[in-house]
This record gives sequence, C-alpha cells and structure tokens, in this order.
Amino acid sequence: MISDGVILLRAPEPADIDALFRWENDRDGWRYAVVRAPMSRQALWEYVHNYNPDVLAAGELRMVIVDAGSGESVGAVDLYDVDALNRRGGVGIVVDTQLRGRGYGCRAVNLVADYARMELGLHQLWAVVGRDNAASRSMFEHCGFKIGGCMQSWIRMGESYMDAYFYQRLLVT
Repeated sequence: MISDGVILLRAPEPADIDALFRWENDRDGWRYAVVRAPMSRQALWEYVHNYNPDVLAAGELRMVIVDAGSGESVGAVDLYDVDALNRRGGVGIVVDTQLRGRGYGCRAVNLVADYARMELGLHQLWAVVGRDNAASRSMFEHCGFKIGGCMQSWIRMGESYMDAYFYQRLLVT
C-alpha cells in the first residue's frame, strides 16, 4: 500500500465491487469518461479477480483511495496509457460524489505522482479535463499540473462538442 498518513492507495479488492459499481455507473461522471455505458457487477468482479498489478505490462494501474482513519473506500485513481518508452502516463480520478472537496483527490494524485516517479521511473503525467469541469481543473492545478494546450471540440456532449484542456506535470526530482 501507498500512504501519506491521511489516505492510502491499494489494489482493488472484492469488497470494493459495490463502490466501484456506484462510481462506474454515475451518469454525471460519464460526460467526461471514455466509456458511457452501465457496467455490471459481474464485469467489475471479473476485473477485480483478474487484476494485473504489473503496470508496465498491463499499461494501466487502478488503485482504490481509502481514508486511513475510517478505512472507507472514497474513490479510485488510475494510471493509464502508460508509455514506458517515453516514460509518461495518463492519470484519471474519481472521488465519491458525497466526499468531494475534502482533499482526497489531490492527495491521491500526489501519491500516484510520487509512485510513478520513484517506482516506475516516469518522467511525466498527463490528464485531459473538460473545459467546464472546474472542480477537476482546480484539483489538477492545485497538484502542480499545468495546461499544455487546449483541444478543441474534444469531448462529445450529445449533439455538440466541448473543448478539453491537456494538463501535464513533469515529475522532476
């Protein structure tokens, strides 16, 4: 496990399936997600039971964010599209809607950044955030990410499109 004393990050466990089910099926979050369809408990069960923690082989790593004091699962953070050659990876995060604004997200992103630099040797992390997602943009900026560009008409919103910002954080020592 990875911890800063307030939160810890760990691999998904079978006990997380209900929380994962809730987060993955939150339609409000779909507007920013790649997948916009309901996910079954069975699919999540298979994911958890077939989880591959080798991020360089799998190209991704999902960790559950746990409040260290209560032991409650409060969200999940992902490293994805990990590119070992260019030493970079994307980061995505979800925090339970009822627990947002408490600093869990930024703590988790900072822990993942430290892990990515120290354990995986990554040089940078990136994230794509919709223009209208002020809370996520603020969180990434608070965590040291800088806007690297604006991608026009990047996220489809029904019959229209929204711009997205490409954020980067260099993981220098």
